[in-house]
Amino acid sequence: MTENWYDNKALLEKIDTLDSKIDGLRTDLESTRTLIRDYNNLRQKVEDTAGKVNMLMWLTPIAVAAVGVLVAFLNFMMR
Repeated sequence: MTENWYDNKALLEKIDTLDSKIDGLRTDLESTRTLIRDYNNLRQKVEDTAGKVNMLMWLTPIAVAAVGVLVAFLNFMMR
């Protein structure tokens, strides 16, 4: 059975390589967190806008009907 034994220089090189890979992963994780935060913000804005659009979809026909009734009432009163 052969075992791999590394000298100090080889171990230091492996540790440095591993350290740089960990730093790269840390950077990727930070950018992923930023993207998720921005996505959640955007999703909240879309939901807020959808709520406003739904409210306008309900209020517009009511407002049009109210204006129609008002015009009819004014027309009736002017005669």
